[in-house]
Formats: sequence, C-alpha cells, structure tokens
Amino acid sequence: MRHSDPEGLYRALGVSPAANTDEIKNAYRRLAKETHPDTGSGASDFQFHKIYNAYKILSDNAARARYDRRFTLEDAEHSWLGIHPVECSRCGKVTAQPRVLTFERIYSLLVFSFRRPVTGIFCTRCAQTVAVRASFSTSIFGWWAVPSAPFLTLRAIARNAMGGVRDEEEEQELLWRNSRAFAAQGNRKLGYALATKLTEAADPDIAEGARELVHDMETRGANPRKIRLKDPWRIKPLAAMIHLTLAAVLPVGIGGVVLQAMKTVSEPAAGTRELASPVPPVETTATIHDEFETTATAARRCWKEPENGEVLYRINPRVAPGHEIAILNNTRSAAIVKVRSAFSKRLIAAVYMYPHASAALGGIPDGYYMLQYAFGSTLTGDCLSFVETKVAWQFPGTENLRSIATGEGPRSLQYSLIAEPAATQAAEVPPLIFSQN
Repeated sequence: MRHSDPEGLYRALGVSPAANTDEIKNAYRRLAKETHPDTGSGASDFQFHKIYNAYKILSDNAARARYDRRFTLEDAEHSWLGIHPVECSRCGKVTAQPRVLTFERIYSLLVFSFRRPVTGIFCTRCAQTVAVRASFSTSIFGWWAVPSAPFLTLRAIARNAMGGVRDEEEEQELLWRNSRAFAAQGNRKLGYALATKLTEAADPDIAEGARELVHDMETRGANPRKIRLKDPWRIKPLAAMIHLTLAAVLPVGIGGVVLQAMKTVSEPAAGTRELASPVPPVETTATIHDEFETTATAARRCWKEPENGEVLYRINPRVAPGHEIAILNNTRSAAIVKVRSAFSKRLIAAVYMYPHASAALGGIPDGYYMLQYAFGSTLTGDCLSFVETKVAWQFPGTENLRSIATGEGPRSLQYSLIAEPAATQAAEVPPLIFSQN
C-alpha cells in the first residue's frame, strides 16, 4: 500500500511514513524542546501545537492506522464524505445495488453474423427491460446465417435470460462507492448492509475497507440480525419464460407455416384452411423492485464525527507540489474551515477541526481563494456544516496562490481561528451563506 501524508503529520515531526514508534517519540521530544515557549529558543506557539497534534495521532497505533489508510484506498484523494451514490446509466435514478452488465444482440445475414452488445450500469428494472429488448432483436434478426447463427442466437438469448454477463470486479467498486455514499448521507442501515456484502471482496483494499466500516457501525449500534439486504437480482421464472418464448416464436412460427402448407397440399379437396392464430404478444410487467431504489431522505445529522484535520470535501484531487494552508483552532469549540473561490464563491475544500488543535490542508492548486470558518457541535446530514450555526466568519482579503505556475514554488499560509475576532481580523458571514456548497 502506498503511503500518503495528507495532513503533514509525518512532515511535521520530520520522519518518514515508515518510521517506528521509537523514532516518532524521539522526534517529538526533540522538536518539543525546540518549539515550546518555556524551553525553546525558537519558540512558536503555532508550531508547538502542530507538533503535539501530529505526535498525539501517530503515537496511537489505532489512530495512526486510520490516518495512514484514510487517503490510500483510491487514486483521487477525496474524502469519502463527498461521494455520491451510483445512478443507473439508463433511467438516471440512484440504484443501491447496481450491476455492470452486458446483454447480447445478434444480427445475421446469409453467411455472416454480427454481435452488438449493450453494456452499462443498470438498476434491476432497466436491466430487465434492456434484456427483453436484446432478446427480441436477436430472435428476429439472429437466425439468418449458416451454420453458426442458430447457435449464437440461442446462446445470446440464454445469457440475456440469466441476467446478462456481469463485470464483478467493477460491480464491487460500485457497491463500495454506494456503501460510503449512503453512510455519509446518514442512511446507516443501507451503508452497513452494502459493506457487509463486500467483506469478502476480491479486491483486498475494498474488503479491508468494508470490514472497517462494518466494525465502525457495529460499535455505534448497528445490529446485523436486524439489517438484511434483499437480493433484487434473483432470476424470476416469469422473466426466464419471456426469453424462452422469444427464442421459440420464430422457429415455431416458421415450422407451423411449413406444416400447414404441407397439409394444404396433401388435402386439396378440403379447401383453404385458416392458419393457426399467431402467438399472442408477450406483455412484460416490471415486477422486480429494488428495495432500496428509492432511499429515504438523508438524515439531518451526520452519522459520525470526523477526526481532526479530516477533509470533509475537496472539489479537485490533491496536486503535487501544491500550496498548504495551516490552521490553528485556539477556541474551545469544534470548527469547520471552508476554502472558496474568491470569484465564484464555489466551495473548493472543507476541513474539520477539534478544539485547541491544528490541521493542515495541502495539495491546493494555483488560484484565488478566501477562507471562512464557523463553530458548532453537531454536523448536518451532508457533514459539511453545523446543525446550529449562530455566526460564521471570513478572513479579510483574497489569497493569490499563483507561485507554482511562475516557477516560484508552493506557498504555505497560516491562519488562527478566534471565537470573537475583531473587525480587522475577520468579517461576519450569514450562516446560510456559509452552509452553501
């Protein structure tokens, strides 16, 4: 597993991500003496808090493991709190248990047969509809070549009847994305149920992450006996019969015409007989519903409290090298710090902070930014604001981070959060404006 240092904790202590406990402890003791206001010549209250915060996390094996793992599961180092559920590529609706499926269509002409697959991310309803349409096209246009067309036609219809050809590896990635997305939205039961399905996934990173999420939710009260996930993808006899009927319509119809013609020729005195009534069209009714296709509105409160320095949202991946914003929370309240575009006011990144703690937001690309912050206790359902925010603040001025493009290298900015700043230190921002994404 590759290492990352998203908050600069290892960099603050001057050790590598592979350092052992003794190396971390020795580095902390040395730097604490140098930066402590009472003992160090190069005393810095901000630097001391940063070093202490890094040591507090890296000296705890469990906290360090969570920190090392948090940003290493995916290539783009986004927080899982910003992930959105998967949508069906056909109807565009959110589907809790999506599948990546391929349905086959066969077209034949004399001695040539052509395969035209239909691939996408499907919910159960759209998958059933697309499968029937693919089998219908194949049953009409797939027979007309020799010698392979009949075999290809029957095989294609059989595969469609069995639910199509699955891409299980990509399917597990989609389920893992949904598990985190629903958990972040407050739908803990659905997030837990999906994670339970992935604890034995083929991808070791997904399996490990799913087990960690399941354990985390069970410690918060999730009961595996009461949270069950129905399987909407079970093959239904009615759906299978539709495909078998489509496979038999054309051969049976042609055979009936031939037999009737032979019978008419052999019995000329009987007069003209009416052909047998054509096979009635098959009406399909989508009766399979995904239990979790329509999810409840996201809970008003975030299902967990993030760790100090955890990135709640990032619109773009981290860049290397990138600018860094170091923040010190000097108050007794938890805080959310948001970085916005100075022109469009669009949210660029958001980070969560404990009281009397420091954090670093790195990997910021060139741009013009402004910083806002607010205090509170309970996070909203999207985990990007507080349920009750009486007042929010915005630092004055605009930060012009343009040095990377000019070749000057990245910059490092430092901010301190104050509960009641003076007018020259920060301006008041309406809570509604602060809560907007």
